[in-house]
Amino acid sequence: MAARSIVAVDRWLDRKWPESSPRCVEDAASSPRGIREYRTIWISDFHLGTARCKAADLLDFLRNHRAATLFLVGDIIDGWSMGPGWAWTPEQTAVVEEIWAWRQRGARIVFIPGNHDENDSELVRMMFGPIECRPYHVHRTAEGRRMLVIHGHQFDGALHGSRWLYALGSLGYSAALRINLWYNRDIDCRSSSGSLLRRGIKSAVHQFADFSDLRVCEGARTHRADGVICGHTHRPVHRSIGQILYVNDGDWVQSRSALVENGDGSLRLVHWHRRTPQALEGTN
Repeated sequence: MAARSIVAVDRWLDRKWPESSPRCVEDAASSPRGIREYRTIWISDFHLGTARCKAADLLDFLRNHRAATLFLVGDIIDGWSMGPGWAWTPEQTAVVEEIWAWRQRGARIVFIPGNHDENDSELVRMMFGPIECRPYHVHRTAEGRRMLVIHGHQFDGALHGSRWLYALGSLGYSAALRINLWYNRDIDCRSSSGSLLRRGIKSAVHQFADFSDLRVCEGARTHRADGVICGHTHRPVHRSIGQILYVNDGDWVQSRSALVENGDGSLRLVHWHRRTPQALEGTN
């Protein structure tokens, strides 16, 4: 599967991967003022190769932040979309180039595969260079807390044990997500009917995506961790489950969010819309 993916993308590099526009190159050369520095940053669920990827916002986030370690927590490339549905833009090319630049500046880049790119580690290395690839990682924060970093599809429950059921559930989630995106664009949120319909669709998406607190806690205990950092659900979360801290860094399809670790070890979710940052949750 990985070999087929690399061959396919190698063919598309000439046909479907546009070169960076002069605008993108010029922007990359001029570092903006007020860059935010962190100890660690976690981002996930770009779904590069799809039209849903909010690459322009992600690129702006990467250019306005720095960290000693950058975790790419799965579904970076959407390997399931390879074929006629493959969609690539100059902004996505610029995202790849920016992460490459992070590595060249000395940042440690760690890739944790997700369900959409678990067979594409070689492809990820081809795009971003010789970065670390691990199925999971236990990160120790500056304050000494052990956090399990994993994509999160491993917590999907009964569906995870059967690949065909899991694939069926994932297809259902993808369909629900597309419907949600379409209604977010076309429904007037000021009308009561539009607002109710939107909440109903979001609830359906979360039903497909969410996993139980029990599985999150089991994952943390298995790895003797104090908490879990993951993606997968496209839903930023920062809360405690008993003694276990559960943080989901969100996605770059809808939420456009990331998790950051400050120098003191505190963790905070950030929502980013092209230089209009918003803190989602309090630090912990």
